[in-house]
Amino acid sequence: MCGILGLYSFGEEVPVEAVIRGLEAMRERGTPHGAGLALYRPSNRPRIKAFSREPVGNKYIKLHSDLYDIELEEPVDINGYIYLNSRWIDVYKIVGWPADIIKTYGINGLSSKVWIGHTRYPTNSPGRLPYYSHPFTAGDVAIVHNGDLSSYGANVNFIKYRARVKFTGNDSEAIAYLLLSLVGELGVEEAVNELMYGRRYRWARLDGPYAVAFIIGGPRPVFGAFVDPQHFRPLYVGMTDSLLVVASEAAAIKAVEPNAVVWAMRGGEYIIAEGDEIRGNYRRRYVYPDLPQPPQGAIDASRYDAVSLAPVVRTELAKRGEVEVVNVNGHRYLGNGISSGVLKVWGIVGNASANVMSGGTFLVYGDVQDDFGDAMNGGLAAIYGNAGDALGQAKRGGEIYVYGDVGTRAAIQHRGGVMVVGGSAGKYLGEYMGGGIVVVLRATNDEEVGDMIARGMVGGEIYIRGEVPREYISHVNRRALERYAKSLLMDGLIDGEKYARLLEEDSQLIVEQRELTEEEILKLNQYINKFNKLFNLNINIERDIFTIIRPKA
Repeated sequence: MCGILGLYSFGEEVPVEAVIRGLEAMRERGTPHGAGLALYRPSNRPRIKAFSREPVGNKYIKLHSDLYDIELEEPVDINGYIYLNSRWIDVYKIVGWPADIIKTYGINGLSSKVWIGHTRYPTNSPGRLPYYSHPFTAGDVAIVHNGDLSSYGANVNFIKYRARVKFTGNDSEAIAYLLLSLVGELGVEEAVNELMYGRRYRWARLDGPYAVAFIIGGPRPVFGAFVDPQHFRPLYVGMTDSLLVVASEAAAIKAVEPNAVVWAMRGGEYIIAEGDEIRGNYRRRYVYPDLPQPPQGAIDASRYDAVSLAPVVRTELAKRGEVEVVNVNGHRYLGNGISSGVLKVWGIVGNASANVMSGGTFLVYGDVQDDFGDAMNGGLAAIYGNAGDALGQAKRGGEIYVYGDVGTRAAIQHRGGVMVVGGSAGKYLGEYMGGGIVVVLRATNDEEVGDMIARGMVGGEIYIRGEVPREYISHVNRRALERYAKSLLMDGLIDGEKYARLLEEDSQLIVEQRELTEEEILKLNQYINKFNKLFNLNINIERDIFTIIRPKA
């Protein structure tokens, strides 16, 4: 649930206040139980910092009655824990909110070209002491992490096999030591790939949900971020000509740099900045129509925090029947439970919005983050931008139209109604789908869809424009199945008829790749025509090849 943020400037240094502004935009992802920052800050000698039960030397800050943050001239035995020993990186960690970092350490105006930051939601280690807070460091490596590692035990064994290390017990800390161990041997990109896939060193592979941002110190610092291959945690990228920003929420990027072009990373993607270069296996995704200008007199969302805007909008909608809201940036719960009226918003709609919507119209002139349209029963929602993860989860009715892309697990447990996506979709599209219609047009962005499509699907229909590789559909590893069946055939254990039947019965799904029938065109066109009208497009589905997925009767 934690919020991470990182940035790399190709121009001027970025002040700490901008980083805190981004982290505070994700306040709902954290608690007052941990926050921290790391920055590229070279010094003439190693900077050694520790949390101690007693003051040591002349450089220390009293955090509370029996805990001090101290800076040492050299490593010595102390009644505490050394959390930093680097010539290139500086770190500030507290128990509190991100904004409390500046107050605690008095670092107003501190600036750097490279930052990472964290707001913590403790899950597997206590939140009462600051050394459990992120960032974690290992030598000249600093990381922040959103997620949980089920591979922690194996990762620690791998690290201890290579070096003597004292751990706090927080699973995220292992990532810093793994990076330190692997970067020198493999280089940055191969080290990141090793963490994601463990092809050389199985115990180095991270298992579980994660999104990670890191700094590697040196005369030429390296900044990077990566997402687990299954994309169980969100990570957004924002760019301008002079700035790269990553964060758990698009709203955090906009809080740092309103003019950034923002898109979501997919599972297994990474991005690295070094010198004047950005590299990685990421794909830049940014699709937008021309958006209408907001009217005068609209509600100004910037006057409200992330959660207090929603009840104001709900009250005004009940009074007036139509409400416009501008400057929305990560505000949550908008449109939840509405049954009538028209709600129009400009900006980035925060998590868990349009939930249990049963009627009315919700128009978003911008992006929506995760969990939009959960348990939606009716009405119409149109997104004039892109959507995050879990769009339309457990949706029972109504219509959702998205101009651009959708993230991971769109239409998970979708039970009724319609979802039309103008661009592409991430992994797990239609997982456990039980009813309704999902259409992915790949028109505004023709990128290939993610795999694991229709896992556990028991009802409904999925239409994806273009030919989707068969191994992308359902839980079956098609290539492995074909190799296994072929080996049985070659060994004489099955005959040709059994071989064909085995391949046919690998799934409870019917998968076809063909042009739509007249009946299907008639059924879908009522929604495609509405999609075209909403977004001023002219998409025709009559002669295109579609991959059509439905459960066997």
